[in-house]
Order: sequence, then C-alpha cells, then structure tokens
Amino acid sequence: MYIDLTHEISSQMPYYPGTPAPSLRRLCSIEDSGYTELEISINTHTGTHIDAPAHIIPNGLNLNDFEISRFTGRAICIDCTSLNEITLEVISGGIESSRSVEFIVLKTGWSNKWGDKSYFEGFPVLTEAAARFIAAKKIKVVCMDVISADKIEDTHLPVHNILLGSGVMIAENLNIPDNLPVGTAFDIYLIPLKIKEADGSPLRAFAKI
Repeated sequence: MYIDLTHEISSQMPYYPGTPAPSLRRLCSIEDSGYTELEISINTHTGTHIDAPAHIIPNGLNLNDFEISRFTGRAICIDCTSLNEITLEVISGGIESSRSVEFIVLKTGWSNKWGDKSYFEGFPVLTEAAARFIAAKKIKVVCMDVISADKIEDTHLPVHNILLGSGVMIAENLNIPDNLPVGTAFDIYLIPLKIKEADGSPLRAFAKI
C-alpha cells in the first residue's frame, strides 16, 4: 500500500511568513487554444518540500549534489502529537527498535491545521540535543508535518544549522495521515524536482507500507 504524504499545491496554500505567495494561473484553455496549461510560481521552500544544506550553510551541498538514492530508504514514524518539544529521549526511544532506519518522520498532528492560521503557532520542534543525536546517527532526512524545523521566532535557526550543517536534510510541511504506522519501519520516497543549484525543492512524498 502507498500513502501520500504531500499537501496539494494551490494559490491558497500556507507559506512561510515574509516569502512570496504561491500562484497558479491558467494561461490558456482547451476552448480557446486547443489545450490547457498552468503557470506555477512557487518558492523552493513552500508547501511539502525538502531543504538542502545550501539553504542555510555557506558552500553547503545543493540537492543536485546528491545521488537520487539519497531520497529514498527505510523510515520510522515517531508519534509527537502530545509534545511541546521533541527531546533526545523521544528520538532515541523512537528509533531504538530499528537499526536500519535512514529517515525519521515526526508526526505532530499539525497536518490537521493546514490552511488555518494556527498552523504557524506553537508547533513542537526538536531540541538542540535531539538534533545533535540525529546528526550523529547519520540520518538521511528528518521529515516533519510543520512549517519549519525551528520555531518562527528563532531566526538564528539552531535546529536547521545542526542538521543541515551535518549533511542531514530536512523535509517540512508533510501531510501525515492517521494510517501511517508509528514505530514500524516502512519505505519512504521524497522526490524533488531536478533543479540546477537547488537549495530546496517541492516534493512528492509518499510511503510504501
């Protein structure tokens, strides 16, 4: 079974404060031109997307510096729905049952707030100790259903710097449904666009159970 982990791209989708709003515009119609076509304008870090190290780290790697195999592997979902912060103990306890884990999916429940102003408020993030633990484990990507790995007010981006500085990429704004299994390993696919010198990219993200 495949489970889609991607929010739909639309002009009404949430976007990070201070960045350009996404836009979808119909350029032509079948009635007028014989075909239909959309023009899409979207930031590389809007919607369900992935951060490359180059997003934050000077001279960091771009997405196209990684082999395509870097974007798929074994994942574990950790239930963080009742937490105010995601601690080292939560992370270590969540992955100890599976030694082959390459991806961590943090399920906070914020997917259910998508499109509401509360989506930007009070979401739990990793502590710096938890982020350093993940970096030491050589995880490929940390995935989350919130708009940022750091709190909106943390403009110095400590978690981003720890993870991306260690080569651990970050996938944000995932849509994590209730039927994604918690505590059991599954295959995950995070498929970015092939953009030259990409600091990030929108994703089609999905799991194979």
